[in-house]
Amino acid sequence: MTESQRDSDVARREAILELQRTIGFDRWCWPLADPDTAVPLSGLAEHDYGPNLPHALELEFGGGDFVAKHVVARAQRSVAGLSADTGGDLARSRRWDEVLRPVGIGDIAVAACRDDLGCWGWIEAYRDTTDRAFDEDELELLAEVARQMAPVLRRSRANVRNPAQEAAATGVLVLDGQLRVTTSTEAAFCWIAALPAASLFTAWGILPPVVYPIVAMARTTGQAHALEQTADGRWLMIEASAVADAGEDDVEVAVTFRGATPAETFTLLCRAYALTRRERDVVRTVIAGLDTRAIAERLFISRHTVQDHLKSIFDKTGVRSRRELLATFNSI
Repeated sequence: MTESQRDSDVARREAILELQRTIGFDRWCWPLADPDTAVPLSGLAEHDYGPNLPHALELEFGGGDFVAKHVVARAQRSVAGLSADTGGDLARSRRWDEVLRPVGIGDIAVAACRDDLGCWGWIEAYRDTTDRAFDEDELELLAEVARQMAPVLRRSRANVRNPAQEAAATGVLVLDGQLRVTTSTEAAFCWIAALPAASLFTAWGILPPVVYPIVAMARTTGQAHALEQTADGRWLMIEASAVADAGEDDVEVAVTFRGATPAETFTLLCRAYALTRRERDVVRTVIAGLDTRAIAERLFISRHTVQDHLKSIFDKTGVRSRRELLATFNSI
């Protein structure tokens, strides 16, 4: 875990403690997000329905559920409450009725940690069934904290360095309609073992939670993916494809785990570092091996302007040379 990741974890826990003192709730979760697909990634949590996460995520991301995180991530309002959205009838949510109610969870509040560059995670707070629902002032406070935390989470995604390791083999799992693994390769479980909190999920008898939203989305649309990071900082592309026609709840889904390519990490890193469009163009030319003169000619700008852009890029990415910049963007 990098210093930036540790700082993000500490900041999230401190924010949760302050929210608990101010608003009042005991159980919560705070996953990071793939800003491209709005799929929840690894995160922090204190709740007691962990072994039932597969079913909860299947219901949430399969379409039609209330306060679904990927929907809140893209909605005009960046916060939602289950009681407010269901008109007080929480049982309208299958996820609440089948997974959360049995463990005593009542109202749910979800706030997207998003900025102009994307959604980087969610605060999800749970009240007990004996507690009152979240009111508008409390939802707005959650939304404000989430907005303040968005750049913290974004920077934590940027400051992970890809360790120099041999390329890992591609792994494949096939899940049936009950989310059971029917086919697998050894490489898939090697990737799974490298994900954050892998041992905990293994003890619960489930796959890492990031798998289930992707599977649920693939059953609806045919394909889905997310860019995740392993515990040692490698970039991992997880892709899911429906084996038969999408749209059926019991369709099998093939899930592929492979090392992400530089092209796949490029956009995420540019967003995470808050690079401007022109700065992204300059980075592309550096990756292509162009010198200052060639960059200036390619982009129709002066050499002085190229140097100004490079200085800004170095400042934002925390590197001191073009060689370090290439390493940051996982260029070979």
